[in-house]
Amino acid sequence: MSEETWRGNLATTPFPHILLRIWEKRDTGQLRLQGEGIEKSAAFIKGELALSEGDFSNEGFLKRLLSDRAITEARAEDCARYARENSISCPRAILERGIFAPSRVWEALIEFWLDEIGAVFDWPQADFTFQSGAPVPAQRIYTIFPTPMVILHGIRRMKNHSLIEAFLPAETECLQSLSATAAGSLPLAPHEKHVLGMLRQSVRLQDLYSLSQAGKRETQKVVFAFLTLGLAGVSPEAGGAKISPELTTAGLEKIWNDFNDKCSYIHKSISKEIGPVGLSVLEKALEEVRGRLDPPFRGLELGADGRIEFSPFPLMSLPLSTGETRKKFIRLLNEILVAEILAVKKTLGNAHETALIRNLEKIGESS
Repeated sequence: MSEETWRGNLATTPFPHILLRIWEKRDTGQLRLQGEGIEKSAAFIKGELALSEGDFSNEGFLKRLLSDRAITEARAEDCARYARENSISCPRAILERGIFAPSRVWEALIEFWLDEIGAVFDWPQADFTFQSGAPVPAQRIYTIFPTPMVILHGIRRMKNHSLIEAFLPAETECLQSLSATAAGSLPLAPHEKHVLGMLRQSVRLQDLYSLSQAGKRETQKVVFAFLTLGLAGVSPEAGGAKISPELTTAGLEKIWNDFNDKCSYIHKSISKEIGPVGLSVLEKALEEVRGRLDPPFRGLELGADGRIEFSPFPLMSLPLSTGETRKKFIRLLNEILVAEILAVKKTLGNAHETALIRNLEKIGESS
């Protein structure tokens, strides 16, 4: 297995974004974080988080059981001694000393670990290193979590609201829901479904905050989670293809050309930062959109210059005879732009995304 190291700081790449990137790449390896004298580590197996021996504090686990009054101090000391003498974990020592049933140990350990990893979501800064490599041996793994679920769980419990606000788009930006195949099937809470329902149509963030029954702070937390997981994205509505009641063939061709000028610009922008890999990032974004399309529109291909082509190219032969189907086609173009912009955001960060959207709005204005 080839090894790769990724380093950075939470000040520029928030913790949930790190988790999502590892999950999207289906990486296997170890993530280590160090900040203000505190160290944390987490194992990944094909992008999923693994609760494994060595990635949690045995002493902390016993203290949690003591604080919850689930174990006496005498038993805690006995377990700690037994674990040291036999070079085993405290959860195993609890079982071998006959204190709890396995199901209760696993339940308590999972709750403790989620709290431990959840605390990192509020860290404003810390150095992190992800080292890909061989997976953790099976005998050391207690359980494996779907990483998107841990991300959603962690963001829900965040208390550092200024950190959330720092990574949100401006309130004048429009947001829209996306078909989030990347995030998988997530069990959303009722208030999260409420916000997602409002994003079925593109809406400005300031209007969303005003209208949401969840209140501004909780809605911002939901928006942060949705943006991170790909459930929502910034809408390029201001610079995207405009939908008019009637579209002539010439008008459709202009919209198509403007759309491809934007795609080409996105390709140049990301390639300038990360080189040829940029094309692969955009291809992945296009692939996610392609899987949701009706058969006539699935022949999309990404050219070497970032432009979108049909294979074979049948723009005028597509079933676009009615106004409704043409509007649907234009919404498809905007969805592709949203997916590519979101890919840039995940790869390069919020600042690149904001600059990209600003420049995309200018394309096609003068023609």
